[in-house]
Amino acid sequence: MRDRTTMKLIVVTPAGREKYLRLLSHHVLKSPEVHEWHLWDNCRNEADRAYLQRLAASDPRCKIKTLPNADGSIDVIGRFFRFCDDADALYLRLDDDVVFLEEGFLPKFKARALAEKGAALWYAPLIINNAVCNSLIKNLSRVLIEGPLTCQAMCPYSWAHASFPEVLHPVFIEAVRSNRLGDFRVPDREVRLGRFSINAIGFFGSDILDIGELFYPPGNDEEEWLSVTLPAKLDRPGKVFGDLVAAHFSFFTQEKHLLRTSILDDYYALAGLPAPLYEKPVFRTRLKDRLRPWRKPRNRGPDYRISLPVGDAG
Repeated sequence: MRDRTTMKLIVVTPAGREKYLRLLSHHVLKSPEVHEWHLWDNCRNEADRAYLQRLAASDPRCKIKTLPNADGSIDVIGRFFRFCDDADALYLRLDDDVVFLEEGFLPKFKARALAEKGAALWYAPLIINNAVCNSLIKNLSRVLIEGPLTCQAMCPYSWAHASFPEVLHPVFIEAVRSNRLGDFRVPDREVRLGRFSINAIGFFGSDILDIGELFYPPGNDEEEWLSVTLPAKLDRPGKVFGDLVAAHFSFFTQEKHLLRTSILDDYYALAGLPAPLYEKPVFRTRLKDRLRPWRKPRNRGPDYRISLPVGDAG
């Protein structure tokens, strides 16, 4: 087994949206543990691509990886995994809207993955706003959650609507500010035969090379292949490290609503950074809802109450 001194940590990110990448770059590049950061150019517009170029120029560890016809769609992301070809690397894939990594996260993740090498196909932290992890937090942590959740990657409650993360993110931010991250931590858990949103997920390069062509997603759904189908074929589970915490901002089902709030700005403040200027989606209330203000807006999602335990510091 390769030891900690020779194993390289390479972060890879399907990129990118400037309003999120500015924050993620703070968390990634401040760590000397990061050997390289591969920015998979999947930008949706030229302004974001120009920022990607500036980001790469700011640190020699940043390497832009390009593919033909990469235009911001999710269909192309699986093809980028062919750049993960270093047998001496642990690859950590982070979505560009990962907005928080706890202090010391990257060296701790690397150490934990090395200690568990061979036990699982992939490794993930406990991810705030990840439906499977939401269920673990509700059932195994000290955080108090009232409201419906399922342990499905596309939970019809917490994934399909913004009402859950709109309440969860501020409670999590307060836990970080008050040194109570321990309230969120859970025991490690294996993931088998169920889809897992790969907002933050690590693979060993040696495993990728040993598996060969079978590793690479054959279609346009890299998440289903890497988190469910391939582990089933190989009879190797995924594993969530419940004592390491990262936060993911939003799914496409939630993004517009969450961007109307101050949550992204609050994550910047948590990192000690000024929030960048970015366009906030305009909220348009339907005439029917304006005429009946007592009615709950359609598709708002369930209501939630989330809190830290009273008088119990983490």
